[in-house]
Order: sequence, then structure tokens, then C-alpha cells
Amino acid sequence: MATGLRSRLVSLLGATSLGFTMLAGAPVAVGDVPQLAADPPVQYPFACTAQDHGLDLVVDNQDGIGTPVLDADGDVIGFSKDCFAETKTWYYAVDTTGLPHVVRGDGADPVADIAAAMPAGTTLATTTLMDGTEVPYLVRHERGVLNRFIYSISMLATEDEVTSGDPQDGDDSLWNGRLLFQFQGGVGIGHTQGRYDDRGTRARAVKGDPDRLGMGYAVMYSTGTITADHYNLLVGGRTAVMVKDHFVATHGEPDYTVGLGGSGGGIQQYVYAQNHPDLLDALVPQVPYPDMTTQTIHVGDCALLDRWMDLEAEDAGYWQDWDNRKLLQGLNSIEGYLGDNAEALNEAKEGLAALGIQLPQQSGSSECLEGWLGLLPLAMNPLYGSETNWELLGDQVDQIERTHWDDAREAYGTDPETGFARSTWDNVGVQYGLSSVSSGVITPEQFLEVNAEVGGWKDTPDMVQEGVPFESLNTVLARIAQGRGIPIGAVRVGLATGDIPWTELFDPWSLRNANLSPDEGVTPAPRTTGDLTAISNVYDSGLVFRGSLPREIPIIDARPYLEHVLDMHNSHQSFAVRQRLLDGQGDHDGQVIWFMGTDANGDGPEAEFTHQALDTIDEWMANLAADPSLTVTEAAPALAADRCVTSDGDEIARGDGVWSGILDDGPEGACTQSFELHTTSRIEAGGPITGDIYKCNLMPVQTAVAEDLYGDWEPSGAQVSRLQEIFPEGVCDYGLPSQGDPTASVSAAPTLDKITGKAMHVLATPGATVQLRLGGEVVIERKANPKGKVTIPGVVSGTYTLRQLVDGQPGLLSTPIRVR
Repeated sequence: MATGLRSRLVSLLGATSLGFTMLAGAPVAVGDVPQLAADPPVQYPFACTAQDHGLDLVVDNQDGIGTPVLDADGDVIGFSKDCFAETKTWYYAVDTTGLPHVVRGDGADPVADIAAAMPAGTTLATTTLMDGTEVPYLVRHERGVLNRFIYSISMLATEDEVTSGDPQDGDDSLWNGRLLFQFQGGVGIGHTQGRYDDRGTRARAVKGDPDRLGMGYAVMYSTGTITADHYNLLVGGRTAVMVKDHFVATHGEPDYTVGLGGSGGGIQQYVYAQNHPDLLDALVPQVPYPDMTTQTIHVGDCALLDRWMDLEAEDAGYWQDWDNRKLLQGLNSIEGYLGDNAEALNEAKEGLAALGIQLPQQSGSSECLEGWLGLLPLAMNPLYGSETNWELLGDQVDQIERTHWDDAREAYGTDPETGFARSTWDNVGVQYGLSSVSSGVITPEQFLEVNAEVGGWKDTPDMVQEGVPFESLNTVLARIAQGRGIPIGAVRVGLATGDIPWTELFDPWSLRNANLSPDEGVTPAPRTTGDLTAISNVYDSGLVFRGSLPREIPIIDARPYLEHVLDMHNSHQSFAVRQRLLDGQGDHDGQVIWFMGTDANGDGPEAEFTHQALDTIDEWMANLAADPSLTVTEAAPALAADRCVTSDGDEIARGDGVWSGILDDGPEGACTQSFELHTTSRIEAGGPITGDIYKCNLMPVQTAVAEDLYGDWEPSGAQVSRLQEIFPEGVCDYGLPSQGDPTASVSAAPTLDKITGKAMHVLATPGATVQLRLGGEVVIERKANPKGKVTIPGVVSGTYTLRQLVDGQPGLLSTPIRVR
């Protein structure tokens, strides 16, 4: 049972779509053994997989570093640490079911009869080019290694080339000039050359997904741009640029290059458009997030809040109604819905019953559980996580810190005291459930309880091994036995009698790695403090999508709607991107958002939806080529607008205002009304939809009260005291950017000098604009003189706060000022 559960969960987690690598240096040329640059750094150890995909690894050391290289007899002739392999070319024939088959291998003689070279029972398909020409569906497929990752380039081939041509002198006459860069998602933590998707119906590396190769597009692909294998988008971006440069050097400049890919494949498009503006001319990000690194902010809250609701909450029944969980977590949660992960946990609990451990069954589920279970330890626990290829490294895997922070260590940096990668994760001052308590949906008692007990995560060096379901039952039983110095049989007895807490065995919340209250919340559980250097580093690195694109390009943000199946690709993320664009560059010109409805299982005509997006991009790019004086917005064709369609593909609405009411206070547009959006734990705590504040700036609890942060709830004196115990450093001021943001300058709060009559005299930064605020609203603004003094007249009785703006940037709030 437990092994089955582990297998199911590993399978589920492997299919999710965010992902995590560290880095690779640059080879000097295709076909040569790469000379790795000293800068950027290179990730070791690194498992090579090229040998599993038709390529021949080159020996680059005899020191046992990397992956063994075998001769034809299976004997080790050396090792490869940088995974280089010579470039090869294959010819594929696509059958009438869409499957590609190799009909001429690298170095093989031309084939006289293509049909005879195909597997028995298959028939060569024809394909129709964009100009209407019908040709046999034959493919030239180049595959090699660039930047230590496997890359490929596919183009349609003529029959003459397949039967008698030289792959080194290929015929590009069937290429329509368009280049598709196929990106992929997933969640990985690096140290591997990666998985190569050239099999099955999708065969992304051969045809793209959906298939545009058959229309005459060239398709470009790299395992370095698959986030299932790594999530260092700095190395991913460098790899993408190298692959594109190689394509141009070999085939010439394309008319345009369009990106395509979902989840992590969508993230890459946004981040690479920011960091490498010449790489892509148009984007079709599918179910994207703005970036990966800021997703860790709220995802890290999921297990903390689940643990509290499952194990610690006094009003347990309230939180066992899964519809209520979204009040804290923001992400969708549904009573009565059991997804794969909920069913897997129920299966595990049935197995635990055989050990005498009786746990309540799941009665519902949430996106936190269905979409993100296991990604917390994968991202943060240095003792958890693996890649399918790591067995090639033997004992070298013991050198790997298995965290997202380490995977992108070049961005986050290294803690000199511990040697571990620095971590950005922080929840100091975060008031979980603030939106609900301020609107009266949850009680002040519930709000105070969760915030006193939720805690945070241990620092990376202090984390320990995970329990079931992240590790197998037998593994955890053996670990408990070893730790206690008793036989496994005695562990089973101890679990049955309660002498050994069952949470030592079963721990889907990673509570063993959480900071807990020592006395059930009387002493508030410690929160986690993020590393300010890491935060500054990652903002500077380019891993954070800041919403300021170096050039305006067509973007169709295409999203099947999946909230009702608790899929991890929460729909508000398209608008998080849009708000970042508005904040970063003042507009979202070029970016349109398309939603597609899906059926009860989350299915819909996704291939047709994506083809429609790519067809629209093609028309858009043609308009720009025909008249270069046009802006991207001016060149937009009719379908290049905000829109939404049903699960049958029928259009609901299109044009300006269809998404009104999400990022503005206007009435809800037709698409807004058709698709319910959800939030995150940080938005429910008062944060912005952009989700990009790692570590909030703080204000005193009494200032939060004066700012009317608690809405309908007016905390009593005792409740204010309790809030101060829970938040001794203060609570989040989400009117300010993140601490550690190198582009932000947050000034100190102005100070009260004196009050004379109805005039308030304030000391501030010379030239600053000083705000007098009442109940969270600005009532008066005055500019400080060159000496930093400002007089605010006509102040009536009330409790005020002060904030100053220096060069337009807001500063900290003052403590309350009571005027009688």
C-alpha cells in the first residue's frame, strides 16, 4: 500500500508544472568539446542523459566525476562531467496517427523506400503547408548538445533529401520562415542534462505541441528549457540564446520566432522576453505565472496553514469544511471534491489504520493539496527531492543540496556561515486571514489563533528528513527505528499504543520542519526571516519578472480555466502578470488574455485554442512586417484582444472591458462574470495581486489599527496587546515594496515635532511630500521645506498617521498621533 502511495504521489508531483537547476557554462562551438567559461559558474555534479537519446557522450575526465561513459561492450572508458556529445541528424516519417518514426538514422545510408522503412502497420501521412501545398510528412531532425543540454532543430524534409540527400546540406525549401521555440514546464531541482521528449503523440522535441511543424514551421527545443529538470531560468535563458544563435548560423534569420509552452514553459517566455529581448518576437504563454521564484512566497504557506487547520485549530469543524479553507489560503478549496492527492492520502490513512493509527478521511480538497503537495519540501528541504537520472551519479548525489535555492544559487547567493544557498522565504508580519477578519467572515478569535500558531519554516541547515507520504512507509519506519535504537517491530507497537507519535510516521504537512509554538500558541510560534541579501540578489538577477519589457511584442496569454478541478495553474496569475506590466512600464500594450472554459474534468479543445492563438500571432506579425511604422497595438488583428470562450470554443466576449472588475473598480465585464478567480494566502493577508513581495515592510500594530486595517473589527485593548505579542516587529504594510528590493527606496516615517492649536508641525526629509492620514485615507498633503519642516493646518480631533513620499516613493508609516 505505502509503496503504491509513494509511486502515485511521485507520479503526480512529477507531472506538475513549475520546476527547479543551477547552471552551465558555454561551449565554444557546435561539434567541439566545450571549454566551459569561468563565469557564470557551472553546476556539479551533473548527470548526463545524452547517451539515452541517441548521442555519444565524450569522455572529459578519468577522475570519476559525472556520468560513466561506456564502450560497445558496456565497459567504463572514462567519465563525462559536462555531457558533451557530437551532433547527429535523423529523418522521421510521421504516420497517419501523428506518431513520428525514424526511417533514416544518423550516418545511415539514404533509404530507397520510405514506406518500407516505417514500422509494419503504419502509413506515411501527408501534411498541408500554409500555402495549401500537400507534401509527405517527413522531418529532418538535428540533435546535439549546447550548454550541456540536449538541443534539437526540426524542419520538414523533401523526399529527395530523405532518400538521397546529405544531412549536412539540407534542403530548407519547405520551411515557411517561421520558428517555433517549444518550451516545457514541470518541477525539477537540477543537476541533470534532462529528459528529452521525442516520443509519443506530443513529441514536443520533434513537432512541437500542438504540431506546427507540419505547416512548415521550424521547431527548436532544448532540455535546458524544461523546468521539470531545473528552474534556474538564468541558465535556461543563456541556453535558449545559444540554441537560437546556432539556428540562425545554420539556417538564417527567421521571419519571426514565437515562444510556446505551458506553466513553466509560459514562465520562461515572460522571463526570457525580459532578460533576452532579441530571443523571441512573440509569445504564447499557456497557463503561465509571472515567474517561478515569487511563487515560492505563497506556496510556502500552504502546508503551514493546512497543518494548523488539520491538527491545531480549536474550532476544527469549521476548517474541516473545505469551502472555508480558502479564507486563509486564498487558493480554491472545495468540500466534497476529492482529487488524486486527496484520494492518495485517504489510501495512506487506510493503510495506517492497520498500524492502529486512526485518522479522519478527507472530505474535500484544495489547490494547496492537489496542486502543491510535495513542492514545499522539494523547493526548501535540502534532504528531499531527486531527479530520475541521479542514479547515474552514484555517491556523487550526496554532494547535492536538494533545494530550489541551491538550484539557482548563482541568483540567490551562498550563506558564508552555513555554506547553504541563501533563502528568500519570509512570513514575518504576515497576518493570515486579514481580509476575512476585516470583513467579519471569520472571528477575531480565529484570526488571533491562526496567527499565533501557524509559525514558519526552519532554516535550511536545520531541516530533517520527510515522512510518509513523501518517503516510503518502510523507509520512515526504518529511520524511526534507527533513531530510537529499537527494532522496527517495536516501532510498530509504539505507534499502535501511542507511545510513538504517529506524526513521526505520517506527515503530509512537513510539521517536523516547521517552527511550532512550545505551548499551543500561548507563546506565538516563531516566524521565518528571509535573507535580505538573497532577496536583493534575486531581484537583481532577472529571475523575478518585473513587468518592464525592453521591447513591445505580441503576447497572447492563453489559459484553459481549471479552478474547478483544483489545478495548480490558478487563473489570477494572468492578471498578476498584467498588473506587473502596468506597474513596471505603465501599460500592458501587446499583452492580451484569453480564457477557455473546460468541462467537469478540466478538458476542452486546447489544441484548437492554441492553434488559434498561433494563427493570430502569425497575422499580427504579418501586419507588423507589412507596416513597420505601426505599434504592436496598432497592428493587432481582430482576435488579438482580450477574450474568453466556452468549453466548446464558442466566443463569450472579446474586446476592451471584458476583464473589467479585476484590476479596477469598474463593473464586472462579461469574461470576469464567466470565470471566477481566486487569490493566494498573501493576497488574503492584504498583499497585492502581483504576489511579488518577499519580505514586507512593517508598521506597528497600533499604526495598523489607526490605518483601519481591521475593517469591521475594532480590536479591544486586550486584543491589541495580543496582536503585539504575535507580531512584536509589526505587521505588513503592503502599501510599500518588498524589503530588499534594490529598485525601491523606503524612507523613514516623518516625526511629529509639536502641535500648536489646530496646526501640526512635522519633521521630514527636505522636499518630501508629507501625507496626513486618517483611517487609512490621505486627508492633507504638504511639502517639507528645505530644512525638512512642514506645517499642516486645520487638524481636527482624531487619530492620525504620517507618511512621506521622497522622489515619489512612499516611506514607512509613523506611530499613531492622537489629536484631541
